[in-house]
Amino acid sequence: QQQQQQQQANSHASSSSNDSSSSTFRSTNYLDSITDIESNHRHGHEHVQKQPGQSWSTRTNHTDTPKIERVVKPDVVSFTSVIDTWAKSGHKDGAAKAMALLKRMERLHSEEGEIGMKPNVYTYSACINAFAKSEDSEAPKQAEALLADMKKAYEAGDMDVKPNVVNYNSVINAWGRCKAKGSAQRAADILKMMEVDCVEPDTLSYSLVVSAWAHSAEGDATKRAESVLEELELWAKERNTRIDQAFDDELNDQMESSEEQQHPKEDHEHQQRRQQDHEEMQSKRTTPSSVPAIRVHLDVDCYNTVLIALSRNHESDAPNRALAIIRKMKSLADDQGFDTVRPNAKSWNSALNAVSRSKDPNAAQRAEEVLSEMQSEGIMSDVFSYAALLHAYQKNTFPGAAQRADDIVRQMELLYRDGKISSAPDVYHYTIVCACWARSGERIAAERCWEILQHMLQRAEEGHLKCKPNVRTYNAVIDAYSRAHYVEEAEALLDEMIRKFEEGDQRLKPDGFTFNAVINAWTRSRRRDGGDRAERILKRLLEFHSHYRDVKPDSRSFSHIIDYYARSPDPVAGRKAECLLNGMVELFKDGFQDVIPNMFCFNSVIHSYSKSNDANAGIYAERVLHMLEELYSSYGMYRLRPNTFIMNSVLHAWSKSGNPIAGERVEEILFHMEEQYKHGQYQMQPNTRCYGLVLATWAKSSASDKAGRAYNVLRRMDEASKENEHVSKNVHCYNAVINAAAFTEGSLKVQEKAFQIATSTLDELIACNDIEPISSSFGTYIKACGKLKSLARDLVESKLDWAFSECKELGLVNDFILTQMRYSSHPNQYQKIFGKLLPNKSMNERIEVAEIPLWWRRNISVQIVDENRGEW
Repeated sequence: QQQQQQQQANSHASSSSNDSSSSTFRSTNYLDSITDIESNHRHGHEHVQKQPGQSWSTRTNHTDTPKIERVVKPDVVSFTSVIDTWAKSGHKDGAAKAMALLKRMERLHSEEGEIGMKPNVYTYSACINAFAKSEDSEAPKQAEALLADMKKAYEAGDMDVKPNVVNYNSVINAWGRCKAKGSAQRAADILKMMEVDCVEPDTLSYSLVVSAWAHSAEGDATKRAESVLEELELWAKERNTRIDQAFDDELNDQMESSEEQQHPKEDHEHQQRRQQDHEEMQSKRTTPSSVPAIRVHLDVDCYNTVLIALSRNHESDAPNRALAIIRKMKSLADDQGFDTVRPNAKSWNSALNAVSRSKDPNAAQRAEEVLSEMQSEGIMSDVFSYAALLHAYQKNTFPGAAQRADDIVRQMELLYRDGKISSAPDVYHYTIVCACWARSGERIAAERCWEILQHMLQRAEEGHLKCKPNVRTYNAVIDAYSRAHYVEEAEALLDEMIRKFEEGDQRLKPDGFTFNAVINAWTRSRRRDGGDRAERILKRLLEFHSHYRDVKPDSRSFSHIIDYYARSPDPVAGRKAECLLNGMVELFKDGFQDVIPNMFCFNSVIHSYSKSNDANAGIYAERVLHMLEELYSSYGMYRLRPNTFIMNSVLHAWSKSGNPIAGERVEEILFHMEEQYKHGQYQMQPNTRCYGLVLATWAKSSASDKAGRAYNVLRRMDEASKENEHVSKNVHCYNAVINAAAFTEGSLKVQEKAFQIATSTLDELIACNDIEPISSSFGTYIKACGKLKSLARDLVESKLDWAFSECKELGLVNDFILTQMRYSSHPNQYQKIFGKLLPNKSMNERIEVAEIPLWWRRNISVQIVDENRGEW
């Protein structure tokens, strides 16, 4: 009824204008017309009748005396029609223009007493609708403000602006179209407001709220959409029950009245005939004139909106919820009379997508079952159905997945040939199969991708133009070549793409992924020139970018090569990696936001230096660290904030360098970390590895006081562990101190002090309840007894006897212990220890572990030689 009244209003507006209304005028011209008419009427001017070809704003200055008539007075219908035109115009300022007209009407009515200018419900409806269709972020608030104005005016007694369901729906639509946070909740609030304001919602009211939640980015948005959908079902069922009951009540009243008037007394046969007529009338459901209500029909598209939202949802139960909605739709159609909500192809395809995109390892099998059920329901599967199924196989790379995806596409070709599906498989389906093969890891993957590519080219030549390969297809094949280490073939495909693109095939324009895939192919190869060849591809990418700005390098373009150099034994790999890192930083500073160096890149460069055996490795590593700190401080990138992980890499580079100042430098870095942590920089929290690397650095140092420096670090660990749960001593920390003492060189006094440190450290380790010594703990101490040659032999021999006795008691005597005893002990002492057990052994003969008593070696791991491999 409201639509009919609106149409009548528009018709009235059209008939009120002159004969030129058969032409379509732009809303701006119409607005100018009303402005002129309104102005002339207000000032009492007469207006020359418009001649054909004249503008509405033309004024006559001719001496002729044309026919004069009074202007047509604009009214509410005129303004409402123009407001409605702006609302439907799609113009970016449409809502503002509509609002300006409404304000003008209100001013004319309130200030100048123009009764015919008073806005009515249709005027407000058109203006609210203009805001509902506006892209302005403030439009929903303005639409709601207009609704509030209507309510306020109605409550003050203006019956012409009583808000109706159309007005509320327009405000809900305005909030639903808004992408701001909280907009979907506001749309739901308006729906609740309708109940408070005694305005009964309709199907569209609920559908708009469902759509608002379905398109919202908030965390629980999809579940909220499902909840509103359930409310819609309950409302529809209750409303239809009321309508049916009212229908039945009036129909029974009519039948009873008719029977009393026409058949006061009838036999049984006539009663049966009337009963049949009654049932026939009920089956036809002809609504009596006094029951104008129409049964509510649920819309399948409303359900599809929720299904599509679920297909894009990453929650683990999204597939089950989607399938539950499909079952409900079938039940509503079969058992409850809502045939309009029966699942269609779009419904089933959305459920298929929900299943195929899930992380369920059985997603592909479930997708097959859903497709089979869809077909059993009489819904013909289409290319979208099979695309969803193929996507499941692409995500789940279990054995045989690629072959199954291959079979599905070949089956699609047969079904299309036999007329059982409307469209043949296209480039999208073939590309997914290539991607499945590329990820499969199977031996034939690269070869099969090449065959599919040739098949697509052949079908395109036969007239199936939708099968023509595009850049994604070539990328999938290049990826397959990359994983199979077919590096030359991958680069050849890149060359082919560039050549065809330059010849005019826009579909084969390489993108960043194309170049990155070839770069990755070279960096994953085992060829010694892999890094250099990858850098050549990177240079080609940068050159291609200079001509085609949309093809850009990204962090992966560089990080793949940097990682290659981090794994390379090349002595200059570190410098090559740092050069690439400098290139990334320069590009980023020049505005390439996709080439942001990440922590992985910096760490890889530092790691490559730690493997270089360069005495300056620590210096180079700190240079890279300073570059990281400069980027963090200058650009505020939290991801590049120096942390414990990167500091440990720098410490490792110093510990491997052998530089004379390495010990001093690592202690300074450790002290810096401790101070930063104390001042609240928790990302710099030292851990056990930090202290272990400092200990290892001192152990390898040539400084004469290295044993004492290492022992001090051990004591610092004791203090740090009291407040830092990530610091705890282990056996390797003790071993490092003992090792530092064992290799101390210097005067007798220096060696005596080193030996005292080694002895006290081993004694502390043996007495420790939380840490157990290992064979190397005793072996290193025994080595110290032999290497500190300036020490008095009686002192050394007594400590050596003590250490070996403790080692025997713990059952830790192994080959390393026996070897060190042989070289460190005096012949007399050696004979005293082993002579009685091995009377036939001379001093120069090696003692095997198997020859000593079992209780000496009861707690060591037995190393067995694998005769087939010849390795430990």
